Amino acid sequence: MLQNEVERRHEEAEAHIRKTIMNEFCEIMHKSGLPPMAVMRLAARSIGMIYREVADAHSGPEACPCGWRPNEVVDVEVLGMALMTACERCQVRDLRHMRIAGTA
Repeated sequence: MLQNEVERRHEEAEAHIRKTIMNEFCEIMHKSGLPPMAVMRLAARSIGMIYREVADAHSGPEACPCGWRPNEVVDVEVLGMALMTACERCQVRDLRHMRIAGTA
């Protein structure tokens, strides 16, 4: 598969996941009245639970045949780095390259 095709699929998947989580995040804050960091913590815990469930499905004698084998230490480090990297502010000098923050 071409590199551009892989990058496009990753970008589309990330945009879909981000939009879905943002919509749910806002709905949960609105319905529950919980502060943003409480909902963020719940979202992070949910990602951890999803990891555990997927890792369990890919372990043991009846593991998923896709070939991925979880490595909890490395995988959790990768997830933590992804979170830290995504939380960092990056300066964008050209407005055409800025990520859209929401809708009006």
